[in-house]
Amino acid sequence: MEPSRQDLASHLVEHMGRMMARMRSRAPVPWSGLELTMLQARTLSLLSDGPKRMSDISGYLGSGMPAATSMIDRLVKKRLVRRIEDASDRRVVSCLLTPAGVEVVERFWRVSRQRFEAIACLLTTEELGVVVPAMKVLADAIHRESPAVASKPAPEHEGAADGSTHG
Repeated sequence: MEPSRQDLASHLVEHMGRMMARMRSRAPVPWSGLELTMLQARTLSLLSDGPKRMSDISGYLGSGMPAATSMIDRLVKKRLVRRIEDASDRRVVSCLLTPAGVEVVERFWRVSRQRFEAIACLLTTEELGVVVPAMKVLADAIHRESPAVASKPAPEHEGAADGSTHG
């Protein structure tokens, strides 16, 4: 008897959870004293798609405006983000990456890519032949789930800012 859809979905969740836990347990990557929180790293990743309003950042993080504003304040102090006011409505504030912020995000992507390349080296050609199409299916599903966030193509991989997966 073949497994039901619910059984398969349950196994997928279990395997992905184990995979994410293993990725998170790997040694942290030094970030030259940046000391970023996961929310700050996620925000930098969000802003890599282009400027976002504070309300969009708050919604993306699932936090209130005061918490999002405080976090952006810290990123501004680190010179990774800058605020821009809307010329037609000064109450509207958008945030965008500075050149230093762009470099930090690019470093995150490079480290993630290196970690995934190391994993790919552990797989046989046959295993890669199974995994690659399956990962494409998952990436496509993630894009369908959140098209606004995934509107810009990722740089050949999906990874977290700290080099681990972060869900």
